Amino acid sequence: MKQNHTNKLHYTKLVMPRQLVLPLDYGMLIKETAPVRLLDAVLEELDYKELQHLYSLKGRKSKVPPHILFKIFVYAMSNGVYSTRMIQQQCEENINYMWLLQGCSAPSHMTFQRFFARCTLDILMNLFSQLMEAINRHDTLTFNEVFVDGTKLEANANKYTFVWRKAVQKRLDTLPSKLAILKQDIWNELGLDTHCMNDECIYTFLSKEIEVHHMELVQGKGKHKTPLQRLYERAEDLYEKRKKYEQQLYIMGERNSYSKTDHDATFMRMKEDHMRNGQLKPAYNVQLAVHSEYIMGVGIFPKPNDTNTLIPFVQQLEQIHSRRFTYVVADAGYDSHENLTWLKNNHYLSCIKPQYYEKAKTRTCSKDISKARNMEYIPEEDAFRCAKGRKLKYAFTRKAKNKTRFVSERKVYICESCNRCGYKKECQRYVKPTTKNQVKRIEITPEYDTVLAENQDRLISDTGIQLRINSSIQVEGAFGVLKQDLGFRRFLHRGSGNVHKMLYLLSMGFNIAKLHNRIQAGRVNTTLFTAKETA
Repeated sequence: MKQNHTNKLHYTKLVMPRQLVLPLDYGMLIKETAPVRLLDAVLEELDYKELQHLYSLKGRKSKVPPHILFKIFVYAMSNGVYSTRMIQQQCEENINYMWLLQGCSAPSHMTFQRFFARCTLDILMNLFSQLMEAINRHDTLTFNEVFVDGTKLEANANKYTFVWRKAVQKRLDTLPSKLAILKQDIWNELGLDTHCMNDECIYTFLSKEIEVHHMELVQGKGKHKTPLQRLYERAEDLYEKRKKYEQQLYIMGERNSYSKTDHDATFMRMKEDHMRNGQLKPAYNVQLAVHSEYIMGVGIFPKPNDTNTLIPFVQQLEQIHSRRFTYVVADAGYDSHENLTWLKNNHYLSCIKPQYYEKAKTRTCSKDISKARNMEYIPEEDAFRCAKGRKLKYAFTRKAKNKTRFVSERKVYICESCNRCGYKKECQRYVKPTTKNQVKRIEITPEYDTVLAENQDRLISDTGIQLRINSSIQVEGAFGVLKQDLGFRRFLHRGSGNVHKMLYLLSMGFNIAKLHNRIQAGRVNTTLFTAKETA
């Protein structure tokens, strides 16, 4: 028996020479129905001119062509491999990745990292658009309906690196009073009038005074600081703090918080609350648009609320595909006067659940006498009749503006008198009992009620019912695959640009895997599930 010396650095001589076995091509070992074959065929249809322009034709050529790196990235995303080190390991051990390399040696993790950093968001959006056109040639994309939903994914930032707007604004508001005290102390100590100066001018002025007197600044125990040095340090502290707070507010923008390690991440309340204490974590609000089980677009937004994300997200979809969807289907989180009006004005058919849709089915809501929808309307007098039989007459119209500067007109109706009314407790449940002569007041938004009624008619129609069924299946199913099956619950990159690029690569991997599954299951050219199939 041959003895192997295993203390060598290289292990090529530890075993006996082996017989060469054919075939040498890795493709012979890959199944004909393997997803990697479909991925390679579909991605070969794309135009990589813009991607090639990222690499100069002069000098040393890239070890691996960029379009091959792109294929490997997309295939890795479809298999839940996100780390560049893990992608490198797969290229060294997995024959599917070796086959995609087309004879090139396995690149290092830094090669993948440089490719990701060099590849711009515009190029990935262009490749994503081309991919959907290629999928449309293999499958059918009718652009009849799109299902929109969102989720919060944790950012690659530390938990306790928060910066809160209220805390920063509170500290910033205390600086003027401290500056006034400093100016008075300068007058008392040095006899210099600085009341017309701001903190920067005072800091510059005192630093020049120190230079003129050739004063040496001292620190530590046993060192006596002169009054000028003490005033200079206070002025420097105020000036630096003001710059710091203003910079924090500038980074924050319209948000209420951000993370120190990822300035684009906002602290949000997550669904995964294992401590059950409502802890906030740095995260991104990720929006997905799904059609025929394919992800048609992705978007990230800094605020946890979904209401204000619908309009810019639909505009982004139109920009990517140069086409418009007919129906926009979403849950109650997207219901608002602004969203429904914008969709109608831009020739979209909304199929969005109203905010009170589920609650309106309950007996409590239908019997609530405080709601205007449960009161009798008198069109001749433009008035409502309450449960007591008294009239709420039209008083005036007021304009309301939301955070996005959308203006809505609301008609205000006020009751004649609520004295000696036995229903006052149920009708004005939010009014303090000690309030005297408080009359019932309701507000109606006619334009919102009109578009809401049209949306409601579509929602309860046969088409609307089928769209609602598919919304639960397709867009929720896409999130389920990404978060549960592929294990994508936290971003690996920082910054909204890198996060957006990661989502596009992930979506392309998801779509090619979905095309493979639809081909194998015989669901090609079917866009919607029917009620019988889901039963």
